[in-house]
Amino acid sequence: MGGRQRLSGQDALWLAMDKPGNLMVVDSLFWTAEPIDWDRFREVMRERFWDRYDVVRSLIVRDDDGVLCWEEVPGAELDDRFERVVLPAPGGDAELQDLIAAQRMLPLDRGEPLWRALLVDGFHGGSAVLFRSHHSIADGIRMVQLVLRVFDCSPDGDEPGVARKVGRKSSPRTATETRAPAPDRVDGSLTGRAVAAAAASLQVARSAITNPVGAAHSALTRSEDLLGRLGALPVVSALPGDVDTARKLVLGTRNDTTAWSGTVGDRKAIAWTAPLSLAEVKAVAHAHGATANDVLVSCVAQSLRAYLEAHDAVCHSVTWDVPVNLKPFDPDLPVELGNGFALVQLELPTNIADPVRALDVVRRRMSRIKNGHEAVVDYGIQAAIGRMSTALYRATIDLLANRAVGVLTNVPGPQVPLYIAGRKVEAMMGWAPLTADQAMSLTIYSYDGKVFVGLAADAGLVPDHQQVVDGFAEAFARLAEHTEAVRLPQLVGR
Repeated sequence: MGGRQRLSGQDALWLAMDKPGNLMVVDSLFWTAEPIDWDRFREVMRERFWDRYDVVRSLIVRDDDGVLCWEEVPGAELDDRFERVVLPAPGGDAELQDLIAAQRMLPLDRGEPLWRALLVDGFHGGSAVLFRSHHSIADGIRMVQLVLRVFDCSPDGDEPGVARKVGRKSSPRTATETRAPAPDRVDGSLTGRAVAAAAASLQVARSAITNPVGAAHSALTRSEDLLGRLGALPVVSALPGDVDTARKLVLGTRNDTTAWSGTVGDRKAIAWTAPLSLAEVKAVAHAHGATANDVLVSCVAQSLRAYLEAHDAVCHSVTWDVPVNLKPFDPDLPVELGNGFALVQLELPTNIADPVRALDVVRRRMSRIKNGHEAVVDYGIQAAIGRMSTALYRATIDLLANRAVGVLTNVPGPQVPLYIAGRKVEAMMGWAPLTADQAMSLTIYSYDGKVFVGLAADAGLVPDHQQVVDGFAEAFARLAEHTEAVRLPQLVGR
């Protein structure tokens, strides 16, 4: 690092967003069926993580101008960042989930490097690792890339860092499956095509302010007509998404007040699903002309609908913040980490009983986001917020964040088995941090042909949190049944 290094505007923004009920800490988990040799694990971490990234040996200080900087800690020791724990009997899912839930409420010490790792013994006879890092160090995508560097593709680990090759085939994306824009779009500020995109979106916004309903209707009508005559030109296909962006910014999101609305407390809860087959998910998606991501996100909507019904609650729509990576995926992961993403707002329908119809609505809404410029506009807004006074940007962030129930991420991980210190990794998952009074963090993580869904929730606002993850598997089963019902007449008619 060579002395002090100033935090970027976005890194400093996430640092300031900690609050007692919701900490800006990314929690990542993996486990193995066999016990891990912790000495060997430490050697791997030292070589591929500790010695490579200066920021993991640094703490945050202020320079003479009052600007936040990373400063390497003299004599920092890797072993100080590890804590070894043994799960209480019987050492099952419930015990590990309770451990993680308790950790979600523990802030990282600002006087030390802002990460820790819990080395867990006794989980189903094997081991688990909970890696906790402050969002100011790096965003979730870069944390996934760090994992790819630490793991091996074979038990003997004879090719250190070979997992980087996996990243080229399965680049982490997000719940909107949005790839990074061209490099000229992001360079510390909005540049190149991003400026044009933002300008176009602001023009739509001005119209939406004076007549939001009319602007939306006119834009949709014009876009359908032009698409039919001219084809899917980028500016035309982006228009419905940009109208949506303007509406979200000016009028707010379709996020109904319902059972999980309220003030977050000091108790958290963790749950995860049994794995689904990724091949089955893709088969269902293919049958409906959708993506696997469309299917998985629609199952989230159906699961939330079932939860609300079980609690006699009414809700037509629920909004999630969805991270979108704005930097090109680099499997070699430069030594400078940091944050380079935006948050778009995805509105999921919870008023549709038919799973096929719900899938169609989700697909159309996600398509509008992908074809619009919401991510780029949001990145510019984040930069503007970062220049506000502390009190003002705290209030602004709370206002925007409370338009969503929480954060929804989808991480397409490696589709081959990985190994750590010679042990096969059975599963991976993680949870994004929340802010303001957001109630839930939900992550869809695919690995080695399986799909895992992990939920971190406020125990007071989502008391029966297990119902949400159980409902996800049930929602997929219902959609699969409807898929067979749709396909059977087609097959008979051939």
